[in-house]
Amino acid sequence: MGGYLMQKHRALPAYVPGEHAEDDSFIRLNTNESPYPPSPSVAAAVAREVGQLSYYNDPDCTALRAALAGLYGVQPENVAVGNGSDELLAFAFYAFADADHPIALPDITYGYYDLFAAVYGIPLRRIPLKDDFTVDVDAFCGAGCMIVLTNPNAPTGYAISVDQIERIVRSNPQSVVLVDEAYIDFGAESCLPLIGKYDNLLIVRTYSKSRSMAGARIGYCFGCADLIAQLEVIRNALNLYSVSRMAQAAGEAAVAENDYYMDNCRRIMDTRRMTTDALREMGFEVLESLGNFIFARCPQMAGAQLAAALRQRGILVRRWDAPRISEYLRITIGTREQMETMLEAISAILV
Repeated sequence: MGGYLMQKHRALPAYVPGEHAEDDSFIRLNTNESPYPPSPSVAAAVAREVGQLSYYNDPDCTALRAALAGLYGVQPENVAVGNGSDELLAFAFYAFADADHPIALPDITYGYYDLFAAVYGIPLRRIPLKDDFTVDVDAFCGAGCMIVLTNPNAPTGYAISVDQIERIVRSNPQSVVLVDEAYIDFGAESCLPLIGKYDNLLIVRTYSKSRSMAGARIGYCFGCADLIAQLEVIRNALNLYSVSRMAQAAGEAAVAENDYYMDNCRRIMDTRRMTTDALREMGFEVLESLGNFIFARCPQMAGAQLAAALRQRGILVRRWDAPRISEYLRITIGTREQMETMLEAISAILV
């Protein structure tokens, strides 16, 4: 590669997102979006901000941080907000690790972590998941470096308990333990109560999954006040105004209608159960997910072949070429009707 890009950046890996389809020609079960729209007040809140676009947004996201703090029973100084959880994850990697201070993480997890590490020159210590795809908790205890865990994990959907997370946090007192709770609202238990006990725990969340706003780009995180202040040093230096006034208004409105979103989460969990049971009846191996997706393998057909056959029928699912998981499909839970359509398609494919 020629041009002006610095040599150190020329070998950066590329994150490959799920296939993007703007229209309704596909059933999108490949990007872990919510199948339900935002709550009714969100559009009105965004519309009210349009006339204010000539003014800068609040760089401190004061109202949104206060709303989130009230919802979750913490103080505003325990909360930071970013342009999607990916921005906060990037800030955390930059803040708490470097070339001399590696990050330990599972070998099968959210792929974007690799990009952050590559950009910032951070070595990664990949700790293999066990044969059953569960996290090897003992291997993270006493790791002596920053730890990053997605809980529930992606793409497997498995979660570890709060007690297990506490063991990891307690055994690494000199290092930040970052727990990415992007999927926490779909049945797992949050480790949020632990931030009052440990000053090295950072919990990152997103509006993209349970709050139906993947396109709004809103992320937030929790930690002790001092840890959040340290993260804010980096946010203020790199991207102070990153959360638009429309996103802040949308996020605050969604907090006010939290029951709506939690009802949707319960609907998704019910549909997840139905889909899991139906696929198992067809002979699939399906992991017991606590995310808004399932991870499934079809013994009768290769994963790539099944994904391609579903795409031909207008249904997108996600698959990776990594050796341990190449035969598995990650299937987002859509509406019950969408999942029934997918199940009918699979039945037809396997005939």
